[in-house]
Amino acid sequence: MSKKKEITINTRVDETIYKQMREKAATYFKGNMSALIRCATLKYSEEAVTAEPTGTNPRLIALISTAIKKLDKIGVNHNQAVKCINEKMKMSPLAFTANDLLPFSQFGGEMKIIQDILRYLYEMLKS
Repeated sequence: MSKKKEITINTRVDETIYKQMREKAATYFKGNMSALIRCATLKYSEEAVTAEPTGTNPRLIALISTAIKKLDKIGVNHNQAVKCINEKMKMSPLAFTANDLLPFSQFGGEMKIIQDILRYLYEMLKS
């Protein structure tokens, strides 16, 4: 006695692939699309595709991701500081002070970290 099939899998395809699947199901499985997909999946014998292409360096990818995230964070913080200054200038143009520029000095530490990451990446790629 076969087990009851309770799991449903939805798949999106375009019209061309749908027609090809329907034709194969009609030819080989009396129109049963589920049987076609089960057979194609369970009988598939090609070589497995690895998650990472050969030659990739996970450390390199992690460093690049970190640098990009830090740059994004600096960009967001920069935009927020500029927006705050612009709003203050709209309300009172003479209210601008040196303290309004303080957030920009804090970006220097983050930029130093990014520079170090990029130098290290450069050395990794060079060697």
